[in-house]
Amino acid sequence: MEAELIILAVVLMTAGFLSGIVAGLLGVGGGMILVPVLFQTFVFFDLAAHLQIHMAVASSMAIICFTGSLSARSHFKRGAVDMEVVKSWGAFIAIGALAGAVAARFIAPAGLKIIFAALALSMAARMLLNKNPGEAGEARIGAATQKALSSLVGFFSALMGIGGGTLSVPLLNASGRDVLRAVGTSSVFGVFIAIPATLGFILAGRSLPDLPDYALGYVNILAVLAIIPTSMLAAPLGARLAHRLSKKVLNTIFAGFLIVAGGRMAVAIFV
Repeated sequence: MEAELIILAVVLMTAGFLSGIVAGLLGVGGGMILVPVLFQTFVFFDLAAHLQIHMAVASSMAIICFTGSLSARSHFKRGAVDMEVVKSWGAFIAIGALAGAVAARFIAPAGLKIIFAALALSMAARMLLNKNPGEAGEARIGAATQKALSSLVGFFSALMGIGGGTLSVPLLNASGRDVLRAVGTSSVFGVFIAIPATLGFILAGRSLPDLPDYALGYVNILAVLAIIPTSMLAAPLGARLAHRLSKKVLNTIFAGFLIVAGGRMAVAIFV
């Protein structure tokens, strides 16, 4: 059992490092890596079945509060954050995230998986078919629609335990921002999503039965503490890498990430 716990700790720290790299590189928060790893961890520890996936999502959000902050700081220092968009969309994203966290307790996952997979795959196709990949272009979405869609980004990101970049980067790109600026701005939105979503998961799960002693609502404190050090170490490294890549390469990497994320979610619908 002691050997298994050591292996598990190494897996969590490795997942934290990879999620930090992904967070800094793509502005996505790293939840796509964290949620499945955390879920399997909670299965291993035989947590109550009704807590496992929700606790994985909530704990991922709590970790993104820290990872996202470092990633956002790194991108901001390099001038890749569009503060005008942050001020315009920030409140809508935060409100959507809080609503998503509270609603997670009552929404069946199957429908969310279908929506997420469809959005991710369609956005990947749009980015790959773009004639000027990664470059800023004319905004194809009106300002009011941008704000409405940003609230949905917050809502669905909180439900899935991700930092929002999977949805917000393509939205920012379609709103006229080049992919590097979209990634940098998305890293800030990850914090806007993670903080209210984490609070929402704490409130939504506080009265549930079978909660372990080391949990705040749906948030598993031990898992969060195990992952945060390596994820925070890696996030600035990912941000530096993003600024060394060409916009075309970064656009292709992000589109590939969307295909993997959307494909994985599509497979999960039938498993």
